[in-house]
Amino acid sequence: MADIVILAAPGMGAVDERFAEPLFAALREKLGGDWARIHCDTILCQGHLQGNIDRVFETMQKRDMDFLRARKFMLYGLAESAAQLGDIQQRGGNYDKTQQAVYGTLERAAAAASDNAPVVLLSHSVGCTILSNYLWDAQRPSVSYGIWRDGGPRGVHKGSARDLFLRLKTLSHWYTLGAPNPLWCAGMGRDQIQAVTAGTRGYNFRWKNFYHPDDLFGWPLKPLSPSYNQAVYRDYETRPLADWSAAHWGPQLVAHDGYWSSELVQQQLLEDLRELLQKTRARRGAVGRPPRSAAVV
Repeated sequence: MADIVILAAPGMGAVDERFAEPLFAALREKLGGDWARIHCDTILCQGHLQGNIDRVFETMQKRDMDFLRARKFMLYGLAESAAQLGDIQQRGGNYDKTQQAVYGTLERAAAAASDNAPVVLLSHSVGCTILSNYLWDAQRPSVSYGIWRDGGPRGVHKGSARDLFLRLKTLSHWYTLGAPNPLWCAGMGRDQIQAVTAGTRGYNFRWKNFYHPDDLFGWPLKPLSPSYNQAVYRDYETRPLADWSAAHWGPQLVAHDGYWSSELVQQQLLEDLRELLQKTRARRGAVGRPPRSAAVV
């Protein structure tokens, strides 16, 4: 079985299932044989929305419009976010379907690894808010919406190792890439802007946030509120604003798609994975080692 689980959630736009391949390919090359100890999967949590968004875009093209690629990019991002929250109370609605996609991916991961395997989450763009919603609901003792209403899906005993895994209590690291969180909560009072907890309620993970300074959708998160400042370990600029080769373009949408191939993201992830692999190797050796008295003959 795998020792570590890595799950990647895509951002806005039509999703190619290989969206995270640049990052996964770099990890395969750098980790060598240790790559076999990792279970990787993608969380395709917006697939049920894409048909409707494509239909709207095709209909709109019957009128004259400029900047079609930018318009489509914006349409996907905002429509996906609006659809999630538009029917949050409805059973079987878009919010439920999105969370079920996350839950189903975690079920596959538990089968491939174990209920105690550390999880590393990688989320991009809208995927950051989707996983934030999932974590927020899973961390509450009770909610009246989403898949965690009524104590969670049937068939899993509350408080069991499987329940804790599906609630992401074995989460070790969360990488948010181009997180748009401020766009959805900036109108709230500072004390109302609350982050998921990274260090209480049975959770203990390191939250690293990456943003490009020219990415209109990617933001630093620690300054957002005291809650975010406490939960987020660090905000990383993937490219210095003083870097002329990036800064001379000014605000842009192109920068929003570069995180999966970012050298900084790859470097940080490799360091964290190597540390996790070492810990799981040591833990596995300790479990398999006979007691000291039994080793004496």
